[in-house]
Amino acid sequence: MKLRSVLVLFVVKLTTMSAPAAELVVVAKGRMEAAVAVAEKWKANDNYIESTGAHYLFAEKGIGQGDFQIRARLSLDAFNGSAAAFVLGNNKFGFEGKHRRMYVQGPNFPDGKTIAKPGDFITPKRPFDLLVARRNNNLTFYIDNKKVWDTPFDVEEITSIGLRPWRARMQIYEFTIDGNLIESSLPELTASSVTTARQMILSQKQQLQASAGTDKFEQALLATTPEQSARLAVAKQAGVLEIAPVHLPTNPKGDNNHFGWPVATMLDDTIIVVHRSMPGHNRNLSGKADENTTYSTIIRSSDGGQTWSEPYDVRDCMKVEDRNRGGAVPLSHRYKFDPANESPLGYKLHLNAIGITRDGGVILVSDHGVFRSEDKGQTWRHLRLAFREDRHDGPFVYVGPRIIDDSKHGLLLFAHHTIYRSCRPVDIARELAVYRSRDGGESWEKTSLALPDWCKPAEPDVIFHEGQFTAIVRNQAPANVLAQMRFKWGEAVISDVANTRMKTRVSVDTSAICFNPVTRRFEVVQSKREDMSIHLFSIASEDWKLSKWRHEGCLFKRAAGFYSTADGFHTGGAVLDEKRGVQHVFFYSGHPGGPAGVFRMTRTLETPNLAKLLEQ
Repeated sequence: MKLRSVLVLFVVKLTTMSAPAAELVVVAKGRMEAAVAVAEKWKANDNYIESTGAHYLFAEKGIGQGDFQIRARLSLDAFNGSAAAFVLGNNKFGFEGKHRRMYVQGPNFPDGKTIAKPGDFITPKRPFDLLVARRNNNLTFYIDNKKVWDTPFDVEEITSIGLRPWRARMQIYEFTIDGNLIESSLPELTASSVTTARQMILSQKQQLQASAGTDKFEQALLATTPEQSARLAVAKQAGVLEIAPVHLPTNPKGDNNHFGWPVATMLDDTIIVVHRSMPGHNRNLSGKADENTTYSTIIRSSDGGQTWSEPYDVRDCMKVEDRNRGGAVPLSHRYKFDPANESPLGYKLHLNAIGITRDGGVILVSDHGVFRSEDKGQTWRHLRLAFREDRHDGPFVYVGPRIIDDSKHGLLLFAHHTIYRSCRPVDIARELAVYRSRDGGESWEKTSLALPDWCKPAEPDVIFHEGQFTAIVRNQAPANVLAQMRFKWGEAVISDVANTRMKTRVSVDTSAICFNPVTRRFEVVQSKREDMSIHLFSIASEDWKLSKWRHEGCLFKRAAGFYSTADGFHTGGAVLDEKRGVQHVFFYSGHPGGPAGVFRMTRTLETPNLAKLLEQ
């Protein structure tokens, strides 16, 4: 395995800027993803990298204010007064010092304090899990879920985070950071290589886009292994699973070659899909937003997804003053792609939600506002006042993928509330947000259903079944798990809520729930970014209270590491096509800096047949 190496000769402190809570994968499965290190001093093995001596390995990013979690899986070969340590700014948490005890050191720690015997927490040559977590300005260190030490810690900017072996042989398997990422400021390092990780990734990105329009482009975006491709071919021949392109950036406008976050609805035989067309997901690898950057590109199919219309930018139906209200980048996303723009004008919305109205219309809620179509998505009308900043005085509304038109209550939009400070998202409210419109989408009333403090719900995918709403939501970090919930209109508190077994160590992603009319079970298509895979789970109604979800199989898996060289999937908002006996799941796949394309996964509703093939 070839290590990505980084040369850092002179590192100056960059202007630090708080970022939204996000996850940085520094090392994954023994592969350096977003790390700064002396390459020849860190050797790669099958699932770890290792080094000994004064050779630091730093993350490419630091952490700003607010709560955070840092996780690492590592091992040390022996206790020999090694001074092996975890580095947090100018502070160190030592796994063992010359005094043969664990210690802390630095201006923000009790300098030189010994805290525990290493043998109480660590066994030489055996991997252990380190967790460093700050909550409400209190910093706690855990090893294998056992608390080691804690201290008050209100440092606003931590510009270097890393590990050092010193006199030990250190093996690093995994290393991730979850928090408000900022630019780093690192000590001077030296190396003989002049190739940076960023240079290598950008080169890969350019080569990928250069293949656009060729037969290799689709497969390059999917990044399937030969074994996976053969498996998909068998599944397609059996009529149980098929993956096909929907919209690929073969000729993007400007740098807007990242097509992502698709959601869909179906009216009669017409499938309507909406997705973003933007410079990228990982800001450090992305191009620049411009007048062609849109968060709502619409495509349609009238033949079950076999052929698709030309794309339509929903902004084309907006008045100029609305389209450019506060700038080309939506209000919710300026911190990422237009940070110098502090205009308060715009729509206090993020992501896309779509649904069918009872009178045959299509309603779309997006970063650009609220839109309605009366002809199955061919033409659109902008409902220009809905959620505009001067009409919506509440928090930012991060929408789930699905809108339901209820016969009693009208249009229902399910979402979560994101708290912004200094124009940046910093936290998620512990509540499920439900917005109701009784005038076709022109205006919306807010309702909030309280949730337990342990649940940080994001982007709920909600269906209505047998008199109650059933949802799957992202329970964000630190849980990083999909949570299930059921509720009825009018409830003030959701009590039927629990975490599922659909957990991930890396960035839980929006997933889709349905009630399968064939199996009579609830089913979830889980987007799992930890290893870039998509899975199918199911549960019987009688097992709901026990959260006994059954894994039916892995539907798809691609190569490379999330947010460094791979990106996807956002499977939420899938549609049931009972006429054809299938579910259409739309997802994106590609490079985090672009290109990325939208794909359709069509799977049979005869889940036992599908599970049998997947098992084989």
